[in-house]
Amino acid sequence: MKSVTLMLMSALLLLSCSNRKNEVTGYAPLYGDLSEMKGVSLVPARAVENGGKIYVWGDLLYQVETGKGIHITDISDPAAPVQKGFIQAGGAQEVAVKNGLIYTNSQNDLVILKIENNKLQTVKRLPDAFGKLSSPALPPERGPFECPDRSKGVVIGWQKKTLVNPGCSY
Repeated sequence: MKSVTLMLMSALLLLSCSNRKNEVTGYAPLYGDLSEMKGVSLVPARAVENGGKIYVWGDLLYQVETGKGIHITDISDPAAPVQKGFIQAGGAQEVAVKNGLIYTNSQNDLVILKIENNKLQTVKRLPDAFGKLSSPALPPERGPFECPDRSKGVVIGWQKKTLVNPGCSY
C-alpha cells in the first residue's frame, strides 16, 4: 500500500511540474519585411490591431498602427466616426499634421505626405532623419521579452502583452 501511494504521489508531482507555464507581462517583437518597409501607399481602411499615437487635424483623426502605418478616421460626427483609409508606412511610430501635410516616419526616414483626391503623394523624404528610431534592438522597458526571430523579418517595434515562458530579459 505504501509503495502504491508513493508511486501515485510521485506521478502527480512529475505531472504538475512538466506542464508549468510562466505567464508574465512583457514585450513581443513586431516584424516587417525590409524590402517592403520603405514603401508608402494609401489603401482601404482596416481594423486597428496595435494602435499608437494619435493626432487630430480638423475633422480627421490620424492614429499610428505601430510599425505599419496610419489610420485615417473622419470624426466630423464624433458619435459616428468613419474610417477613411490607411497609409501604409513600414516602421511608422510617429504622426503629426500641419497645413494639410502629414509627417511620419517610414523606418528611419522622415516622410512628408499629402492626400488630394484620394491619392497619396510623397512631398519629401528625408533619409535617416530618425537614426535608429524604427529598428529598436531592445524593448522600451526593462523586463521579460520574447526573443526576436530573424526568420520572421526585421524588428520594427515592440508590443506589450502577456507572454508564456519568455526566453529573454534585460
